[in-house]
Amino acid sequence: MAEAPQPVPPAKHALRETMRERLAAMTKTERREASSLACARLINLDEFKHASVVMLYMPLAAEVDTTAIAIRTFQTGKTICVPRVDWERRNMVAVEVSSFDDHYMETDEHGVRTPAGGRQLVPTSIDLIVVPALAFDTHGNRLGRGGGFYDRFLSRLRRTAKTVGLGYDIQIVDQVPADERDVQVGIVVTDRRVSHSRSSRV
Repeated sequence: MAEAPQPVPPAKHALRETMRERLAAMTKTERREASSLACARLINLDEFKHASVVMLYMPLAAEVDTTAIAIRTFQTGKTICVPRVDWERRNMVAVEVSSFDDHYMETDEHGVRTPAGGRQLVPTSIDLIVVPALAFDTHGNRLGRGGGFYDRFLSRLRRTAKTVGLGYDIQIVDQVPADERDVQVGIVVTDRRVSHSRSSRV
C-alpha cells in the first residue's frame, strides 16, 4: 500500500517556490555552461573514479544535465543504472541501462525519461548515486520535489555507498529545512564548488 502524503511544512513550500523561480530564470546558455562545469567537477571526484556501479538521475528541463557523466561512465566501463518510478506505489527502483537512445528509453506520464526494459539492480550493489534536488546546503541536506522517492531509496543503500547531490550553485542555501524523514547526501557538487558533509544515512 502506498504511503499517505505528509503535510508540507511552510518553510519547505516557500523554499521550493523560490527555487523554482530561480531555475526558471536561467537561460538555456546558463544551464548548459553550468551543467558542463558541475559534471566536470563530479567526474573528477575520487569517489566517482573508484565506483564500479553508478546511478544517475534522468534530468528534467531545469536540472543539471547528466549526459557528460553518463558518457564518461560508459567510456570507463562502469555499470550505469537510472531510476524507474512507480508513481502509484510511490516507489523507485534502479534499472541497468546500456544506452540512453530512444530505443532503450521512454518518457513516463510525468515527463521523466525512464528505461523501457532492463535488469533491476538491488540498491546495495550501487557504489555511487547522483541525486537531484531543488535546493541543497553544504551540510548535505537536500530539498526534493516532495515525493520522498530519493529519501526512501537512499535509506536502502549500503553504508559505504557514496551519495552525491548535483545542482547549480544558485540552488545552494544556508540551511535546508529537514526532518527525520529526510536523508542527507555525503557530497554536494555544483558548477562552483564541491562540499563534503559528515552526513549519515541512518
